Amino acid sequence: MTAKPPRARRTASFILIAIGLLIPALSLIPLGSIWLWQHGYLLYWTAFAFLAVMAVYLTQRRLLPDAPTHPERETDIPAEDDDTARALGWSPAEELAWNDVQALSRTADPDSISSPDGLLKLGQDTIGVVAKRLHPGRQDPLWQFTTPEALAIIERVSRRLRMFVLDSVPFGDRLTIAQALALYRWRGAVGMAERAYDVWRIIRMANPVTAAAQEAREQLSKAMMQWGQAAISQRLTEVYVQEIGRAAIDLYGGRLRVSSRALAGHVSGESAADQAALSQARAEPLRILVAGQAGVGKSSLVNALAKEARAATDALPATSNFTPYVLEREGFPAALIIDSPGIGHDPKMLGELIDRAADCDLMLWVVAAHRADRNTDKAALDALRAHFASRLNRRRPPLILVATHIDRLRPFGEWAPPYDLATDTREKSRNIRAALDAASSDLGFTADEAVPVSLGESTQPYNVELLWQRIAEALPEATRAQLLRCLHELKDTWTWKGVWSQANSAGRVIAGSLRNQAGRRSKEGTTLDQKECTADAERNKWP
Repeated sequence: MTAKPPRARRTASFILIAIGLLIPALSLIPLGSIWLWQHGYLLYWTAFAFLAVMAVYLTQRRLLPDAPTHPERETDIPAEDDDTARALGWSPAEELAWNDVQALSRTADPDSISSPDGLLKLGQDTIGVVAKRLHPGRQDPLWQFTTPEALAIIERVSRRLRMFVLDSVPFGDRLTIAQALALYRWRGAVGMAERAYDVWRIIRMANPVTAAAQEAREQLSKAMMQWGQAAISQRLTEVYVQEIGRAAIDLYGGRLRVSSRALAGHVSGESAADQAALSQARAEPLRILVAGQAGVGKSSLVNALAKEARAATDALPATSNFTPYVLEREGFPAALIIDSPGIGHDPKMLGELIDRAADCDLMLWVVAAHRADRNTDKAALDALRAHFASRLNRRRPPLILVATHIDRLRPFGEWAPPYDLATDTREKSRNIRAALDAASSDLGFTADEAVPVSLGESTQPYNVELLWQRIAEALPEATRAQLLRCLHELKDTWTWKGVWSQANSAGRVIAGSLRNQAGRRSKEGTTLDQKECTADAERNKWP
């Protein structure tokens, strides 16, 4: 007899041991039933089993929600996974696409994942929902991606699928494709087992009482399993649609067009120009814009935040251009703070401010607490919010309202900080609170987005640390705005250098192919000549 390989021998030994242990264990089912029947305990055991299954069934109904096959839900619902969208730094348009994916996952038929055709159609429907949301004006939204993007999404999905098989599929790292196909071919054995069980159900009717009790218990168990299976199928359908939706958002949102290396090393044109003026050279910094009317203390605020880079302050407005300064603070990311000219009624100036805001990641809007002329601020803020609301592929930079000159509020002669606006009953504190509430209400800010400060030259800056705290709280949103800003700048720009590099590489590939083809033809010609010479020599041997 031929000796088997060690691996085959171990496999055969494992199968034989499993059979040897399984047969005695399975024999306990009929033998135990016979023993219970002979001693008169079968009816009691059946009642106990029925009660146990009923208890499990009721517990399951209480813990798991109903899973209808076609749940009727509203389609215009917010994403329950807002933290996921924010963590991924999605734009408003991508968040709307995620809402559509969430709605589709709740209304999808769980039976659709039970067949390959249904699974494919559900995936296509998910991709179509995302494509139409992110490219609404296109006649062919499904094809709005490049070849490298398609290859990148295939690579990403394959990598995630590999980790899923390794971590979640038993014997996923040992089961070969041939073995999986063999198991698939044996799927008909399940039907044979079901038919054999039906025969057993008929045979056990010899004892009608016991058979009726067992039939009731089995039907209850079957109903419980089917109900649990429906809940699991619904959840699997939701997960499948959501995973397809996430990948589609990355594909159609253009995130795969830019590599992580290029994004990490990117410096925008505005930041490069500002850093060149400041003799700085570093990766893309966080850009903070300080805006407001003239004479409200913007330059003084820049002085208080960026102490080592003094901005010019005077009785007259000193800032006539957008002036950047390096902002450095321990534990704070690299940042530029940009002082701006005072806004007025000039539409050109307002347009320039909006353009600058589009290149920034955080805005500090400065108003004077003792002044009530805020119509100009309101018009500018309304135009700014409308600008970003119409551009769903970008996130609006977070806004913080800074109310300055609180030391000039009534009573004029009193200035004895600190002032606790929540509990302090002094008149100065009440007036600060009233002025802050009025400015927030007029300009559309919440209480958490407004900070009162004093930046007077005759007194020490007050409440600047609270402003730093508000800036730190806005950093996550500002970082997401920065990511989308850099992403879209890299995605939508191209250079002649890159085109030349691609053309040069294509030329080398074509030249190499032509050389290889010419070499093959030359070799074939040489071989043919040799064959002809050999034939001539053979003919010359014969007289």
